Amino acid sequence: MSDWSELASQAISALMGTLAGGAITILVARWQTARTIHAQAQLAASQQSATATLARSEWTQQRAAEAAQQLLERLATLYSWLPSLPDLDLDQPQFSIEARTKCGTAVESLRHGMQTELLSIPNDQVRFRYRTLVRLCYDVGYRRVGHENRARQIRDVRAYLRYVQLTLEAVIDAKPAPADCPPPALDRSDSESWVPPATPWYWQDPADNC
Repeated sequence: MSDWSELASQAISALMGTLAGGAITILVARWQTARTIHAQAQLAASQQSATATLARSEWTQQRAAEAAQQLLERLATLYSWLPSLPDLDLDQPQFSIEARTKCGTAVESLRHGMQTELLSIPNDQVRFRYRTLVRLCYDVGYRRVGHENRARQIRDVRAYLRYVQLTLEAVIDAKPAPADCPPPALDRSDSESWVPPATPWYWQDPADNC
């Protein structure tokens, strides 16, 4: 009778061991499954976040490029009428009244761009340069800063305008902007025209000599 009891005890112990091992295996499998699901969820969330970030970055770049293109059109209009810039506050303009009127309209358009499209460009460097150009136009046209040297005034503003053009083109192309440099001091004593420290090979425009 004791042999049967011992045999039964051994069988029960083996069965319990098997059940315990099976339970542990199931628990480990469930833990591994839960861990895998959690890792996959984290990966999916990370990929979704990266996709959203990329989409936002592309949207911001596209919006900035479109704004830069519109600002370039405003600059191009002003460029055509720059010789009349010093006439804006004069009763008797050196050129025609029509030229003065169109130049004034272009300057106002430039200022309007500062309050509209420029706000779509998140780059502080670009914003500063554009606003500096607007200030230079008002300094020449209405505040008469450096009016003793009219020809240099025009050349300075034209050169800085082209510097801003290059900066806006860099926004459109998603490339680094030209190097920083101080804007022209309109009331300086020398007669040399202002140029940025580094210029592309196509910088010189025949109209700049006019």
